[in-house]
Amino acid sequence: MVSLLIAVLSVGQVIFISPSGNDGASGGESSPMRTIEAAMVALKGVPQAKIEVLAGDYILPNMVSIGKDYAGLTIEGRSGANPTFYGGIEVKGWIEDGKLLSASIPDPVAVNGARMLMVEGQLRPRSRMPAAGEFKHESVFDVPWMSTTGGGWKRKPTDVELTTMKAKPSDIGPWLEPASAEVTVYHMWDESCVGVASVDLSSGGIRFSSPCGHPPGAFAVQKYVVWNTKQGLTKPGQWFLDRKAKRIYYWPLPGENPKNLKAYLPTLNVLFGLVDAQGVTLKNLNFKVANVSLKAGGFGAGAYDGAITAATSSHLRLENISVQSVAGTGIKLWNCPDASVENCRASDTGAGGIRVEGDRSVVEDCFVSHVGIQYPSAIGLWVGGRDAICSHNEVTDTSYSAILGAGEGHLISDNYIARAMLTMHDGGGIYFGFSGHVTVRNNLVEDIIDTGLYGASAYYLDEQAHDCVVEGNVSIGITRPSQNHMARHNTIQGNLFLNSSDMRMDFARCTDYTIRNNVLDSPGSLNLRLSPDGASSIAANVFGGSKGVSRVTLNQYAEVSTNPLEKALNWFDRPRITQQKKRVWKVIGPDSRARVWDMSQVGPRSKSKG
Repeated sequence: MVSLLIAVLSVGQVIFISPSGNDGASGGESSPMRTIEAAMVALKGVPQAKIEVLAGDYILPNMVSIGKDYAGLTIEGRSGANPTFYGGIEVKGWIEDGKLLSASIPDPVAVNGARMLMVEGQLRPRSRMPAAGEFKHESVFDVPWMSTTGGGWKRKPTDVELTTMKAKPSDIGPWLEPASAEVTVYHMWDESCVGVASVDLSSGGIRFSSPCGHPPGAFAVQKYVVWNTKQGLTKPGQWFLDRKAKRIYYWPLPGENPKNLKAYLPTLNVLFGLVDAQGVTLKNLNFKVANVSLKAGGFGAGAYDGAITAATSSHLRLENISVQSVAGTGIKLWNCPDASVENCRASDTGAGGIRVEGDRSVVEDCFVSHVGIQYPSAIGLWVGGRDAICSHNEVTDTSYSAILGAGEGHLISDNYIARAMLTMHDGGGIYFGFSGHVTVRNNLVEDIIDTGLYGASAYYLDEQAHDCVVEGNVSIGITRPSQNHMARHNTIQGNLFLNSSDMRMDFARCTDYTIRNNVLDSPGSLNLRLSPDGASSIAANVFGGSKGVSRVTLNQYAEVSTNPLEKALNWFDRPRITQQKKRVWKVIGPDSRARVWDMSQVGPRSKSKG
């Protein structure tokens, strides 16, 4: 039937699909097809075609591939229908097993590879040892890190250093079964989740089945966690997949019944995969349940796929797309110029939220929250390429940086960010490096707790960031509102930085900064930490540090001297600050000049996804 349809379909053809349809049907509204796979076969080579997705759940046996044979294709959920695509299998046949539920998993793909479980629409945590916090391992790697610009490690790690770890024998036991267990080794700004090849219980030696991104013990970090052991089931909501026995165990939450429990394990890493696609639109669709491969995710957990993954495609449009409860990234577009991602949502993800790499791309009015659940180096919203616009988004509750920009000429504006950097270090609310001519304007970042080590900040310009402007932004409750490292010829101007305790701005190994017309207010001390030629101009700022305002001179990263900051051209009295209404602050400086920072319109302009 499908082959006959191909002959009669024409430009702009519409095919309807419904879970209650029939793949032998015509695909009309009254006789829809059942699967998107059948619709894709029928529409191959038909320009400007459309698949209208009717209400219901669609279980995908394979990735939906969209390439150059589908120019101008639109896949759109009917308005209000809320259709959902799943990249896995439903777990059935649950039985009571003491306080746990268990079920057989016959699917070999799920047994061998599943790294997430969704129950009742939510990502459930894997069993872990220890129950909270981390174990401390004993591996040491004291080779200096020379910065990314400097080539990374002074000496390249050996294969043995990347694939072995010395644990305390008291911390591991026969429960660490190599066939099932996985280990997360924490570094500084990223982590490595790897499989276990063998364990020596007497010595505490663990050999990994795949290499870490950095050696255990690098950066003087000696933390690790063991996942997916039955002994790690310590509270309701957790699960364990016994790969040898091909059986899953789940500790149900109160009120969950094995007779009607809705649970899914992933079999696909990517649900929709686009390669060399042109002008494709995805609209009004939901995606749930996707897996990741067992490998170190690298910086920003960037190695992991998205539930929607596109590469070398152009003029893509994603509108009102929701990705939830996946082990990897929500949406990932790589080398996709002129892409538009609008009013989309990524939440409850193991890795990142939304990543869009492509010249002239636009990411607007999106919601990203609760990302990095399994891979905490993940980025909430990542834009790259040249001349991208990232505006009016809301990014909250991220384990590492909320928004990352990489490339040239971007505008990052009018975004709302809260509770970033919950786990990792050396990042910020808005973070970018190896970038030039980026403008960061009129954003609001609040409630980032500095957990020490390399720190956490609101606005962070890292290695080789140059000719960038950070202006008109607000940070609330953040010790390091402006962090700068190995960057040059940038401008920090017209910002409002408020904190209830000490505050500092860092400019290690930076040159030729302009710092002007900012208001910094703290009831504690306020420090500007600069290399000798870090700033060419510090003028017209209001520094309100009740316990003093100091300039700390740095040699590389070492403090050479601390002196009161010279007062020429700056004010050093605390301003009068009133909050006029939510996200609006009025500031009257010592010169009696009133200034208003109005952040009432930051974040998504449409609240339909909130």
